[in-house]
Amino acid sequence: MAQTKIIVTEREDETPICPYCEKELAEVYTRSKGLGWLEGKNAICFCPHCKKVLGFGQSRMM
Repeated sequence: MAQTKIIVTEREDETPICPYCEKELAEVYTRSKGLGWLEGKNAICFCPHCKKVLGFGQSRMM
């Protein structure tokens, strides 16, 4: 299987849109649980307008 590079481009001239309410996202709310250094830290990102979940994140410390 061939390796394909993923290009990440920072854009200051574009504003993302919520896939649920379709409003522009000038900010995204996050909420987290866990300390992050003694145990894993879980985070959830959600739309400030409709409060629907946009994504999850998790960090694990060993």
